[in-house]
Amino acid sequence: MRWTYREAATMKPDISVQVPVKNGGDAFSRFLGSLALQDIQAGWEVVIVDDGSEKPVLQEFRREIDSLPDNCTVKVVRLDPGGNRPVARNEASRVSTAPVSLLMDGDMEFGPSLLRRHLEIKEETGADVVMGRRVNSFSSNASPWQKWFDTRAMGVSPSGAFPWKYFITGNLSITRGLLEKAGGFDPAINCYGGEDTEMGYRLNAMGVSFRWDPELAVNHLDDVSVEEHSLKMLEYGRTGLRYTLGKHPGTRGLLGSKWVEPVFSSPAYLCPVRLSVRFFLLRPLYRAVLRFASKHGGPPVLFTYLSVGACLTGLRGRDFRN
Repeated sequence: MRWTYREAATMKPDISVQVPVKNGGDAFSRFLGSLALQDIQAGWEVVIVDDGSEKPVLQEFRREIDSLPDNCTVKVVRLDPGGNRPVARNEASRVSTAPVSLLMDGDMEFGPSLLRRHLEIKEETGADVVMGRRVNSFSSNASPWQKWFDTRAMGVSPSGAFPWKYFITGNLSITRGLLEKAGGFDPAINCYGGEDTEMGYRLNAMGVSFRWDPELAVNHLDDVSVEEHSLKMLEYGRTGLRYTLGKHPGTRGLLGSKWVEPVFSSPAYLCPVRLSVRFFLLRPLYRAVLRFASKHGGPPVLFTYLSVGACLTGLRGRDFRN
């Protein structure tokens, strides 16, 4: 079900904020509160894809939606039963009309200049894709785990180009039409993770330009634990990553996947590495490290081991749980 809830009078949107949400709770309320404070003067739109929430978004968050500024058009898409994030992203893209799409998540909080600066940086650089930071360690009592998380991918890099494998939605703007030209997000990746990376690969093959700018920062209101993250990476390895490797031979080696290929596969110099990786992915060892890192908060090298290790364990069709 699709409808325009409110249309900004005579103002065509310059940017479309597109956000899928399911049972958004307090985090989505804060997300909408951040949108209400945006300082952009041009017309803009927000496309909310209600991805099968128990209580329809327009009922639960009507007050927050009504508080959005007058230059904002609000569109709502209701998917029932929902539950497929690529489908939700594709629906938002089809409904939007602005020349720039800002792909966001409903558990973000951010300052008033975010939309304006996305447009300005796209104009200044000419990039097709502009991606900003998602900050987990924004609070004064942030854990070592959250601080480690913020160093992943482009996290501590200065502004500049970024590789396709780090294409992550949540705080990313893209020129309208490019997602459709690439074929849209792949609905076959319907579990945690992977749909963004797979899309990044296809966009890169089209010659799309990618720009990273850490000035564009949002706070990520997702207080996931070390063990919860390991479970997500386990799921990603056995679903999205495995699917992407099968669909695109050019992604071979993504996230260390070469390390768990058959031991005597080429290149031969990786044979000792593959044997070592099999040892370090043994379930008793992985679980012992998980308990230690969860209890003691590090060191950071163990967080890296747990994250990559869970993904590769899933890719092998194994499970680190009892």
